[in-house]
Amino acid sequence: MRIERTEIKAPGADVPGIAIVPSSPRGGAVIAHGYGGCKEEQLGLAWRVAECGLAACAIDLRGHGEHRMAMDSDFLADVEAAIRHCRRYGKVVAIGHSLGGRLALMSSADFAIGISPPIDPDYCARTQELLHKVRSYRVKEERSGAVFDYLKGLPALKDDRSRRTLVIYGSRDVPEIVDACDGLKAGGANVLRIEEARHGDTYQLESTFAAISAQLAKWF
Repeated sequence: MRIERTEIKAPGADVPGIAIVPSSPRGGAVIAHGYGGCKEEQLGLAWRVAECGLAACAIDLRGHGEHRMAMDSDFLADVEAAIRHCRRYGKVVAIGHSLGGRLALMSSADFAIGISPPIDPDYCARTQELLHKVRSYRVKEERSGAVFDYLKGLPALKDDRSRRTLVIYGSRDVPEIVDACDGLKAGGANVLRIEEARHGDTYQLESTFAAISAQLAKWF
């Protein structure tokens, strides 16, 4: 494996990333964190994806980590820049947790995996307060709670039955996420529910790694 820092060219500001590249990659993967996260949080997942033979690039979304821009409504542009960067390796899968999962599912990647994605942007006051309390101090944003307005401004996810997507969530996830993902699962979408998993640890679990590895083997 080759591990390297990278600055992905993008309008406004470059997107900071850490790439883990196997000797003969058979595709690329963009790994996106959640609100209040950073690329370093996703290196364990990126490593496991690289073990599957893909060149994995964990990125900082705007407003997070080393990204020079403050968070705004165009954070999907960072994921798209990383997808273009990774196309040098072949087909690309976008994988993200929470906010990153929603962006992955919306992206132009050939395949997408959303881990605990906020599919329904209408969060109750208690959930908003908790997220602000435990995560907002790590985000460069113009005002408190702006992320919820940005989420509401995102287009609705398309009803995907093509099996180009996978959604993974925990049974003890954020209630709004559980309800939305339960609905997707009942409707026949490619959705995996992990019992006892919480929002903050779903992307770190062995069961999640195993599910992602199995799905990547089918796609690539």
